[in-house]
Amino acid sequence: MKIKDSKWVKYVLGGVGAIVAGGAIMLGGVMIGYPAISSMVGLAVAQSSTLWNNVIDAAKGDSQGSGILGMSPYLYNGASFDRVRGDTTNGMDVDVTRISGSVTPADAYANPTTANQMWSLNGVFNGTTWDRQDSVSNTNNIATTSQGTIYSTSLSTWSVTNTPAAGSAATASKATGGGTVRHVATSITICFQDSAINTVGRVAHLRDGATGAGTILRSWYLSNGGVAGGAQCENLSGLNMTGSANTAMTLEFAAAASGTSLESVTLTGYSTP
Repeated sequence: MKIKDSKWVKYVLGGVGAIVAGGAIMLGGVMIGYPAISSMVGLAVAQSSTLWNNVIDAAKGDSQGSGILGMSPYLYNGASFDRVRGDTTNGMDVDVTRISGSVTPADAYANPTTANQMWSLNGVFNGTTWDRQDSVSNTNNIATTSQGTIYSTSLSTWSVTNTPAAGSAATASKATGGGTVRHVATSITICFQDSAINTVGRVAHLRDGATGAGTILRSWYLSNGGVAGGAQCENLSGLNMTGSANTAMTLEFAAAASGTSLESVTLTGYSTP
């Protein structure tokens, strides 16, 4: 019997072929299936091209330094990651212990270095510090400065006036307030009377300075209308003429009057600190 015609040989060769084919199929299955299985079972976060860290879940606890997915509720504390804290009633916990508390109101309160401090009562800035807002009272109602006070009525004012003898120029000055104090003119009254016929106009000045000096802020002309014994007065209110710091303010006639004339000036105003 020839070997190639033997049924036994055919069976053996057939079995070997099946085994080889089966091995090839299994090997192919492993080669095809391995990447998929390793990617699904070994879910990891790439730290580099050669190093992978297995992903961890919240049950692992705090102080985790690797394997954290961006979707996890963790926050970085500067060295490692901690789970975000919260509760079912209020949700996420927020630390407010580092926010500065409120400030007890007091005058001369300096501007804070942080925006977290709170001034719980009304305050007014005086140019350097904060003061409590005053109400109109007997004390500040007679004061001639407006520091720390907001009025619903007109500010308290000072007044200076002068009515000299015939033939003398009328002049009234508010002395310097010192430091940064400025005078503000709010109203003026100027009067001129001459017992003789006088057609020459008389000029008066509001000065940012002392008598006969300083910048002229405003001027007026008056006359007796060319009538013996005639008179003219100017009363202006609602002014807000502000002078220079630490400077007097003066209302006066520019020159001496004739021997038959009389002059009078009154200046009112307030002062800012």
